Amino acid sequence: MAIYSIQIKNLEKLQNAISSAPETVFNELSKAIKTSVNIARPILRDEAPVKSGKLSRNIYSRSAGLRGELGPNLNITPYAWWVHQGTSPYEITPTNKKALYWQGAPYPVRRVRHPGIKANPFVEKAFDRIKEPVQMIFRNTITKIINSIKTG
Repeated sequence: MAIYSIQIKNLEKLQNAISSAPETVFNELSKAIKTSVNIARPILRDEAPVKSGKLSRNIYSRSAGLRGELGPNLNITPYAWWVHQGTSPYEITPTNKKALYWQGAPYPVRRVRHPGIKANPFVEKAFDRIKEPVQMIFRNTITKIINSIKTG
């Protein structure tokens, strides 16, 4: 999965604002991050493929200060990486028995060749959907910070 970063236009003006009112800037940017994460979480849940529903139910989000995190909880759904990236064909062999068998199989087999998993880049799809709203949140926040420093 990918890590995304935000590029800030008018960075010099923002840096000047930070130096003159660091607490205001910190508070406003923290709010923008929290708002962005709260907007993004349901969209990521919506993009997560639903077979059992476990993956979409275990999309986590948190924000603290100038940091926001969002994504599948890999402790609960470690397979999210393979769903997102896909896999090449692979072989499945028994670990506890001598053969594999499942309901509907005509007979036990020593190994099965899995054709692989087609990639479903659901995180990237969600990012494409949230990109503009998040940009707008930060554009408005930075404008608000700069204007409040000018008038304050």
